[in-house]
Amino acid sequence: MFAIGLRAGYFTAPAVTGVIRGNLPVSGQPLILPICPSRSTHLTDLFSEIEQDLRREQANKLWEKYGIYLIGLAVGIVLVASAIVGWRAWQNSNAEDASGAFDTVMAATTEQKPEEAAAALAAFAADTTSGYAALAYMEQGGFLLQAGDTKGAVEAFDKAAADKSISPVLRGMAQIKSGLLLVDTASFDDMNARLAGLDEAGSPWRNSARELLGLSAYKAGKYEVAETNFAAIIADNTASAGLRDRAHVMQALIAPYIAKPAEEDTAAEAKTEETVVPDAGAATSDETPAQAAPDSKSE
Repeated sequence: MFAIGLRAGYFTAPAVTGVIRGNLPVSGQPLILPICPSRSTHLTDLFSEIEQDLRREQANKLWEKYGIYLIGLAVGIVLVASAIVGWRAWQNSNAEDASGAFDTVMAATTEQKPEEAAAALAAFAADTTSGYAALAYMEQGGFLLQAGDTKGAVEAFDKAAADKSISPVLRGMAQIKSGLLLVDTASFDDMNARLAGLDEAGSPWRNSARELLGLSAYKAGKYEVAETNFAAIIADNTASAGLRDRAHVMQALIAPYIAKPAEEDTAAEAKTEETVVPDAGAATSDETPAQAAPDSKSE
């Protein structure tokens, strides 16, 4: 048994030496120990190579099955990113070109008549991007107003207000400009439709819109509506001093019309009292002969 164990390599050198010298191990102590660790190392390496081969084979199968999709996804990501970058670069290039062209047109207007400047800005707005087109329409409206073309100015401001690519602040400015030109001629319903939303809380143009709506309502005889708009201006602490002063003036002008119903009620009550007084007098006159009759009989 010892010879078999020795040939198999399961005894350590100290154990063999102890056996030869007669020093047997104490009962319960292990005698069989690996004397050649190289065999276990070879087994471990063999298992590792098998595991790596299995993993490599599984990876190859997955790649054969899904590799084409991964390549397509990667190519798609690259194409989308390139398209986005190219689109932004194109937009920036167009914006720079439009900015330069707008500056050139505006510089030329200093030496042109209002009609010529308005025509140049209209031509520029027709061929440029939407943002600079709105600015061109705003400037065109100003030049048309200088030329006395109020209708054309209103149309230019309306075009700027209809451009949703610009900020709401600029759109609101265009609406206010057209409203200022139409407040004396347009109906209250038209003004209310034009300035819809601008008089709401949070709008930077709310007090200007309230003033225009109040003036339009006053012109149309809608005194309660006008009073409401001017009162809102006075109650708004962010309103400018000029707006608040004009609102106070308009309230003074509206006050007689607001108080008129109460005066009519008072007049109606006075007329009622006047109709009652003659009846009392008539009754008194009727009673007088009746009272005088007994006196005549007594005589």
